[in-house]
Amino acid sequence: MSRVLWCNALVPGPDAAKQPFSSEYYGDSITIPRTKSLSIEERKAPFPDRKAFRSMSRASVLLSLACLDGRSFLHSFLVNSPFDIGIYCAIENGPVDLRSASAMLAVSRDDFADEYRRVRNPKLFLKQVPNLAPAQMAIFLGIMGPLNVYNHSSWGCMHAFDQAETDIQEGRVKAALVCSAFSFEDPIVLEGIRRKALKDRVLCEGAGAMLLVPDASFRDWSDHDFHNSESYYGISHQLIIHILSRGKT
Repeated sequence: MSRVLWCNALVPGPDAAKQPFSSEYYGDSITIPRTKSLSIEERKAPFPDRKAFRSMSRASVLLSLACLDGRSFLHSFLVNSPFDIGIYCAIENGPVDLRSASAMLAVSRDDFADEYRRVRNPKLFLKQVPNLAPAQMAIFLGIMGPLNVYNHSSWGCMHAFDQAETDIQEGRVKAALVCSAFSFEDPIVLEGIRRKALKDRVLCEGAGAMLLVPDASFRDWSDHDFHNSESYYGISHQLIIHILSRGKT
C-alpha cells in the first residue's frame, strides 16, 4: 500500500541512433541487431566522490545517477532518520573483466600466477558484486536503512516492488527507494535477452528510481502490460515502463 512520491528514469532519447551490438571478445558469436546506449561517460559522472567510479560497474554508475536526482525528496526522511528508508534494487551480477580473461588465454600453467597478477586488478572484482552498486549509491545519499538486491533477469523489479510494498505495509520503513539499472557490459547477458525476451524490440540501456511512501490504496505492480513496448530495458524493464507510463523521464 503505497503511492509514488518521486520517480526518475534514464533512457536513450527517441532520436538516439539504433546500433548493432557486438563484442570484440566474442566476435560474430554474439550480435544484437538493434540497440541504444546512453551517452554517459562513467568518469564524468557528477558524484560526491569523483574517484568512486573506478570501483563501479557502468550499471552501478547509471543507478547512482538515477537515484541522486531524488536527493531533495529524500531529505526530509534522512533528516528524521537515515534508517527509515529502505532500498530495493534489481540489478544483474556485475561483468567479468573480459580484457584480462582474454589476455590469459595463451598463458602457460607455469606462468599463470605471475601473469594473472600483472593483468588482473583485484579492485575489478568490486564491479562484479551486485550488492555493491546500491551500497555505493546509499553511501552517496546517506541512506542507512535495509538494502535488498534482486538479480532475477526477468522479474527482479517485480520482486523489488513486492518486498517494498510489504515493508511499507508492515511499517518496517517509512519510505522505499525501488531502483534498477541495466547496461551493455556483459555480452552473455545480452545474448540471453536476445534469445529469451527481446523479440523485435530495441534493446536499451537504462536506469530508474522510484520513491514510495505509505498510502491507503492497494497497488498491484504486476497489473501492467510490459510486453508491447518498442524498447526493452533488461532487468530494469518493469520499473522503467512504470516510470515512463507516468510521463516522468
